[in-house]
Amino acid sequence: MGFAENLRTELDFQDVQIKELSLKTGISKNTLDKYLSGPKVQPSVDNAVKIAQALGVSVEYLATGKAKIAKKLSAEHEKLLSTYQKLTAFNKKTVFDLLNSLASRQKK
Repeated sequence: MGFAENLRTELDFQDVQIKELSLKTGISKNTLDKYLSGPKVQPSVDNAVKIAQALGVSVEYLATGKAKIAKKLSAEHEKLLSTYQKLTAFNKKTVFDLLNSLASRQKK
């Protein structure tokens, strides 16, 4: 997936509207719409950094879909991450919500 698809996935996952991202980044809604329209319009490095920072992700993730991980993951974690990355934005959100629900139950 390219920048447009990864940005759309992240916006959907975080339930962030383009107008909201525009306010957070100072990038016009029209420009953001162009970035989301496909590979023909790519953001400048400065705008890619602003978008990544506003969403709390890396520029590498937006560009490639792969998160930069500082340390080596176990085989189990690699498999989980690989499977998670194949999910739709809706299913990623569902998994995230389920994990949060399970984690909150364990605290009790």
